[in-house]
Amino acid sequence: MEEQLMKKRALFIAIEGIDGVGKATQTGLLVEALTAQGKECLRLEFPDYHRNIYGKLLGECLAGKRGDFSHMDPKVASTLYMVDRFESSPAIRQALAAGKVVVSDRFSGSNQIHQGGKVKVEADRIELLNWFDAAEHGLLGNPRPSAVIYLNAPVDVSLQLLQKKRAAKSGNVADGESDQVEKDREYLDNSHAMAEWLAGYYDHWHLIDCTDGAGTMRSREDIHADVMRVVVGLLAAP
Repeated sequence: MEEQLMKKRALFIAIEGIDGVGKATQTGLLVEALTAQGKECLRLEFPDYHRNIYGKLLGECLAGKRGDFSHMDPKVASTLYMVDRFESSPAIRQALAAGKVVVSDRFSGSNQIHQGGKVKVEADRIELLNWFDAAEHGLLGNPRPSAVIYLNAPVDVSLQLLQKKRAAKSGNVADGESDQVEKDREYLDNSHAMAEWLAGYYDHWHLIDCTDGAGTMRSREDIHADVMRVVVGLLAAP
């Protein structure tokens, strides 16, 4: 009975969104709030540029050191991200088995957003999503997030935020510079459109608008309140 209760309390939350929208901020605020309520948490970030072999390789790819990575075939590009997450999957499974809440800044939803955005025809898009699922969660056995929280903001707003503060997370791109993805406006527009489509396609996706009706970014506290409403609801679910 105790083991069942521990499993019931376990939850895997992935926070998604295009760069600059505040994923790292909301991940941190969520972990802080849950910890204050007595929940044990594991916080992760992907790609894991600093600890994982494939995370380091992805940092080089995004910096343009391995060719035109942003326009690579979606199945080929997505595989690198899957293997990066595979390196961290044992820690996720261990945390979930212990009844912890895992909160990740990006996970498999990023492949669905960014690589899926390269595919225009809906039937082909769904086929690609099925391939992602079979490869990542079937063959590799990476854990599936219980829920995806997508932080939604227009691409123009995202780019403005990146210009104000750009963190060189991978070590391959200097402060103030953009990686291959951030320089490609069409890529970003396609990814944004794909994310909104995914939020309607999957029941476990929760879209939170980060801007008000006038296109101004909401405060991080207001966005966090919406994130918490989603997570509290998931924790309370039978």
